[in-house]
Amino acid sequence: MTNDAWKREVEQALAQVKLQHQPSFEKLYELTNAKLYGLVLKIIPDQALATDALQEAYHKIWLNAEQHRADLGSAWSWLCQLTRNQAIDRVRQRQRLQETSDEEVPEAFSESEATLWPEHIDLNRCLQTIRAEQQNVIVHAYVYGSSHSELVKKFDAPLGTLKSWIRRGLKELRECLEA
Repeated sequence: MTNDAWKREVEQALAQVKLQHQPSFEKLYELTNAKLYGLVLKIIPDQALATDALQEAYHKIWLNAEQHRADLGSAWSWLCQLTRNQAIDRVRQRQRLQETSDEEVPEAFSESEATLWPEHIDLNRCLQTIRAEQQNVIVHAYVYGSSHSELVKKFDAPLGTLKSWIRRGLKELRECLEA
């Protein structure tokens, strides 16, 4: 497919996405995901974080497609700009989280609890091996019992992203504890 034909297909798909046409959104994704993922990877080299940022970008594309104005620019440039902004927002969010994580990440269990339950020592050790944002969200969700809405508010991140952090963090914890 030539570049011009590809751009026309992207324009047509986005026009249908504006009408909330799900199959067109899937087509738009198929047409653009590899290129947009490459764009995100230039800003966020970590593949897991880049995937999260791209997922959030597509969510925004679905929600805000009607904001694209063809008279102001091509669909492709609009998609690139929205995706780029989402990736930059993710970098800023991560920086804010890292600034607060050093002082806010508690141990899941105190030393006195750990002496009563030796497996808590292993859990605390393994918690230190996962990313700060995963560690923070897991502790707040499972130790403090924070609800989804509380987590969204505290970490200023979409619920889907928080769930991904928890899922990946728990997988890494399981691998560490089984090692």
